[in-house]
Amino acid sequence: MAGTNLTEAALVELGYLSKSYAGDGSFGTTTVAAYAKWQRHLGYSGADANGIPGKVSLARLGEKTGLFTVVA
Repeated sequence: MAGTNLTEAALVELGYLSKSYAGDGSFGTTTVAAYAKWQRHLGYSGADANGIPGKVSLARLGEKTGLFTVVA
């Protein structure tokens, strides 16, 4: 996934992911679980809160932290 390090950094900044799990570019099970928490924070539930970034949830993460912008 492009921008994995920025996604991880944003999750760390918001307190969803421990810094010890960020920065290696791996979107592993701990990062997926952290992203699912972010999705639930946004109101997603069930299969929509699966921990896999979608365009809307990823854009909102970038907007919230100011670390990146989702285009296209």
